[in-house]
Amino acid sequence: MRIVFMGTPEYAVPSLRALTSLAPRHEVVGVVTQPDRPRGRSRKPQPPEVKLAALDLGFPGACILQPESVNEPAVLSTLRDLQPDLFCVVSFGGLLRREALAIPRILPLNAHGSLLPKYRGAAPIQAALLAGDAETGVTIQKMVRKLDAGPILLKRSIPIGPAETAGSLHDRLAELSATCFLDAVGILERGPPVLQAQDERLASSVAKLTKDSGKVDWSREAAYLERFVRAMTPWPGAWTAIARPDGGQAGRLRIRSAVLVEAAPPGDAPGTGRAAEDRRFAGGGRLDVRCGDGRVLALTALQPEGGREMSVGEWLRGAGRAYVDGCRFG
Repeated sequence: MRIVFMGTPEYAVPSLRALTSLAPRHEVVGVVTQPDRPRGRSRKPQPPEVKLAALDLGFPGACILQPESVNEPAVLSTLRDLQPDLFCVVSFGGLLRREALAIPRILPLNAHGSLLPKYRGAAPIQAALLAGDAETGVTIQKMVRKLDAGPILLKRSIPIGPAETAGSLHDRLAELSATCFLDAVGILERGPPVLQAQDERLASSVAKLTKDSGKVDWSREAAYLERFVRAMTPWPGAWTAIARPDGGQAGRLRIRSAVLVEAAPPGDAPGTGRAAEDRRFAGGGRLDVRCGDGRVLALTALQPEGGREMSVGEWLRGAGRAYVDGCRFG
């Protein structure tokens, strides 16, 4: 089969490598990714990870397409000239219109990082963590005009660990997506596939994250906020404002890790914090914060605004000394 691969960030790279490994029986005849974009402090245009991986795999530059829109007439013409049997799309970053979806001879396939129809959209990994799900997975679906709503070719699930972050789950699902694409090609080799329609009654959608998505709402229950910190790690990061007990010198902290502890809640109002010694954690300390349900979330690692990541114990011995008793988060 002739395959056109579409993907952009690091998450898509394992799938590209896996599909390329099927040569010569199956051939990736083209790679479509997003244009080089300004990144970093220099704001110089940088190539997406999929482009770098494709070059490393030996794809000539002419086989790597970086259009502003895959739906442009000239791009559609180029894709038709490749005579693909399959589109394999994962974390591409652009919607394919009807004309594009009609190009592959067999199917346009997408690997989505959830067990569809749950968590359609841009942030399924974070959604599964926030919900406290015991498992998640990857769905290979036929692409249709409605986002993540196509009939399903296959699903594969994995358990979510108790300390799982969005970063660690991202990496596991990226590898699982690659495995699922290989399984999908195997199914198609055996003949016409059986596709199962999604049950719209079970469908849910999740919005794309922004930097503001990481703001902690201390009125929520402690168990949810513990999951929230993990779901926002590494990006956009869970963050909170903090003020001294006297209300002065407000700042912002990014919370890098937090755990639930059985402790007397500090103060009466949600968002009240108090330091505690605890040799179980690096730096020998934690910062207990009262949550909306009266339970305590203990912060164990953080990053002050403009500073580096450090243990809470280290922070309390330095700049955090002024916030030891009765500081306010909000």
